[in-house]
Amino acid sequence: MSARWDLLPPDRYMWASVQTVRGCPKHCSFCSVWRTDGQEPRQRQVDRIVREVVELRRLGFRFIALADDNFYPVTFDDLAMARRRKDPARLHELEGLRQERFDLMAQLAQLPDDLVFYTQITMEAAEDPEFLKAMRAARIRGALVGVESVTSEGLKDVYKGFNLSGDALVARLRAFRQHGIHVLGSFIFGLPSDRADTFDATVDLAERADLTFAQFVLLTPFPGTIDFDKWAADEKHRATAIDGVPITRHWLIPQERRPKLYADHPTLSLEEIRVRTQGAWDRFYSWRGVWARSRCVESLRSRLAFVLVSKLYRQMYANTGIATDSARVARSARFAQVIGRAARRLFLAPPMPDLQMPAPVAEPGNEATCA
Repeated sequence: MSARWDLLPPDRYMWASVQTVRGCPKHCSFCSVWRTDGQEPRQRQVDRIVREVVELRRLGFRFIALADDNFYPVTFDDLAMARRRKDPARLHELEGLRQERFDLMAQLAQLPDDLVFYTQITMEAAEDPEFLKAMRAARIRGALVGVESVTSEGLKDVYKGFNLSGDALVARLRAFRQHGIHVLGSFIFGLPSDRADTFDATVDLAERADLTFAQFVLLTPFPGTIDFDKWAADEKHRATAIDGVPITRHWLIPQERRPKLYADHPTLSLEEIRVRTQGAWDRFYSWRGVWARSRCVESLRSRLAFVLVSKLYRQMYANTGIATDSARVARSARFAQVIGRAARRLFLAPPMPDLQMPAPVAEPGNEATCA
């Protein structure tokens, strides 16, 4: 089913979203997606996806998020494992899903040039140059990549051993930019292996990896995750309450009353984690840093737009459990509204009511060859 975009206020949204695949084969400890949506990726039919995108462009949306659990559901490792197990049925299934990804991108590439897509993807896509090339042709200009930690110990903390760390991580992230795909790197602070120098080291790596955007979030045990199950099993947490509500039922606690951090850390105080996380945001989104990264676009107008969007993104995260000063949060929210109204004009385009569906996808060729 396509979303009923006609029911939404026409002057309130900067971009639209379309889901193309559901389910993620990973099992990250902090993530509920693979438990709620399953670990078996299921893709919508390509023509239905494209039809919804065409309808959105007819309405005037030109920035569209492909709001998937993982836009790269089949990795080279998945294919290699099916071959090692001599499982032709599974291999055929995986190859078919991979080909569907290429078919979708081939269709998107035929749509108007002013369309811009962005999505969420695992870092493993960086080892697949053919896939990145197809993403660029489809004008998928940005991707949120869950980096989580810059150390191997931190990756083990969150069951994400398939990611890289150190210089290898920098090279992997730069591969996206080399194919014209801007990365929003997502990092988690408050992991048991984090130390006082982890915060600056993370920002250093984000800058070395040439990330266009970054977000630094606090470890939160959301319901439905492995982290939550382990955290809620602790008698100390079950006995702690706010206004009579156990913190293990934190979604019932008013947002302004919820704790900023939920679990004790072996070496850092919770306040130190909060302050250092705030410092990472402030350092990465300093005026000098944002202006330097704005070189990724060419014209002065585009660079000013980049600065505006960067500051908007920073302000949108002022009330995500980091800031404790209610006055600062309120100012930040008002500032975000002002920036948002100005930035919205940069995202929309004149409607194209007569836009037609692109030609059908050609028979599979060499686009999805598997190394």
